[in-house]
Amino acid sequence: NLPKPIIWAEPRSAIVIHTPVTIWCQGSWEAVEYLLHKEGNKDPWDRQLPLEQKNKAKFRFEHMLKGFAGIYKCYYRSPAGLSECSDILVLTLTGAYVQPSLSVWPSSAVTSGESITIQCSSSLRFDRFTLIQDGKYNLSWTLDSQQHAKMSFQARFVLGSVTANHNGTFRCYDYFKNIPQIWSTSSNPLDILVS
Repeated sequence: NLPKPIIWAEPRSAIVIHTPVTIWCQGSWEAVEYLLHKEGNKDPWDRQLPLEQKNKAKFRFEHMLKGFAGIYKCYYRSPAGLSECSDILVLTLTGAYVQPSLSVWPSSAVTSGESITIQCSSSLRFDRFTLIQDGKYNLSWTLDSQQHAKMSFQARFVLGSVTANHNGTFRCYDYFKNIPQIWSTSSNPLDILVS
């Protein structure tokens, strides 16, 4: 039984267009080749030899482009055969569309236990909005877009009974549901302080 490899992206899995990203695949010391598979492709997307004296390989994209966004898995070949596939990695491109706006009600400074509403809005008719909290908790929420006025589309994220975990910086993105790994430019950051 070959151990299942681990896959991750550096610096993160949501990458600004035209900036570099590396996909890592870590498997067994016995691996002789690592293969990267992208959903929708029959053949491996790329193949790499293990790094010298290390049980992993790297797949580097110097410039993140729309064609690189998607769902990836990796696996490896060893003298004992092929490993099973890793868990999936969703690689998202950001910066493809105009940025949405982000606001909070009633205030960005709140007391633990209170409720706040974070609103993400755009003048373009996107299908969905995603709200992401930067930092160690990696919290995210996704809502369908709602038309608010003739030229305004928005989503309202209600965070009920906030805790210290909600301290930090929030950003939102919007995207079309038929191409869910191609996102807008990030909104301006919104800092929430929970006391």
